[in-house]
Amino acid sequence: AGEALASRGAGITTHDELYAAFAQAGIEIDRALAVASNERVMMDATGAELGRLHMPQWMTSWGLLYRFLRERFDDQHYHLGRAVSGVEQAAGCVTVHFEDGDAQSADYLVGADGLRSTVRSLVMPEAQVRYCGYAAWRGLAAESDLRAEVAAFAAERFLLCLPPGEHMLGYMVAGAGDVVEPGHRAYNWVWYRPAPADTRLRDLMTGTDGAFYPGGIPHHLIRPEIIDAMRGDAEALIAPPLRAAIAATPRPFLQPIQELASERLVEGRVILIGDAAFTARPHIGMGVSKAADDAAQLAAAFAVPDSEREAAIAAWASARLRFGRAAVAHSARLGCYLDGLPPSDAASAAAHDFYRRPEVVMARIAARNPYQYL
Repeated sequence: AGEALASRGAGITTHDELYAAFAQAGIEIDRALAVASNERVMMDATGAELGRLHMPQWMTSWGLLYRFLRERFDDQHYHLGRAVSGVEQAAGCVTVHFEDGDAQSADYLVGADGLRSTVRSLVMPEAQVRYCGYAAWRGLAAESDLRAEVAAFAAERFLLCLPPGEHMLGYMVAGAGDVVEPGHRAYNWVWYRPAPADTRLRDLMTGTDGAFYPGGIPHHLIRPEIIDAMRGDAEALIAPPLRAAIAATPRPFLQPIQELASERLVEGRVILIGDAAFTARPHIGMGVSKAADDAAQLAAAFAVPDSEREAAIAAWASARLRFGRAAVAHSARLGCYLDGLPPSDAASAAAHDFYRRPEVVMARIAARNPYQYL
């Protein structure tokens, strides 16, 4: 990356594994980083309630966590604009080559460079990202731009809506400047909609410059007519509080939903963690917590005596492979009906019906304890 990542990403749910990783790293973290969500409410397009579920959670944002961590990491060890061009391995050593001609050698290389990992492409090119057939509109609306009654209703609630063949949710997170005080927060929303790769997705991801961005379009290049059409659809399909959040969002952005499942996490002295290793669809709501747990458990594997390290890393990889595969599979089940395709058989039809039930959506989407479903 050529610039700080503080503005990337949007809202996220938190889990015990995330807080445990911070504690393991010796970093004090308090709930001032998050906003409370106490219950979930499912609504239809008229605003009628279809169900409620008590599920206390702490909601935060990717950018807030990034800034919190970045402030605690020495500048001399954080290098922007250093693109990796090659990886070489020798006995007991790995060398990373950079596009600027520099090279660095170390005992191990940890690839934590996300869904489109350069490190993974160099050492495990067989692991490919898969498009899931649908895209997500996302946005952050300033709490102060919402009508008072809308902000009050949404303040401590995780709201959900199920338009035909689609799915939308929203919750409050920290606002500008990482402020979590009422009145100064932001409302994070996500709307999943079918987008076949060769038709709708191509239209959505073709920018004002005429270029096609299959991996994700820069938000400032989204064509105004595409945004206007989405806002128009929201008036007919989305529950009023969520509709208000869309209307109050000045610049929504688009995310093609993709997934990745690596067959292995270790190649010699190169190790993959986080989204570089496994990327589940967002419905499971624990990408950041999984990455933190990957890192925390890998750190524990490195902490053993030298003579035990190879076995410890192998055991770590085996455990994280099992968990990563389970997370990807569960999130695929949660989104099985969102690609717009008819069920292929009776079992698929039953899954579509089950995972669209309001009580199932409320309980399992971004659940506080997703492990019970893996």
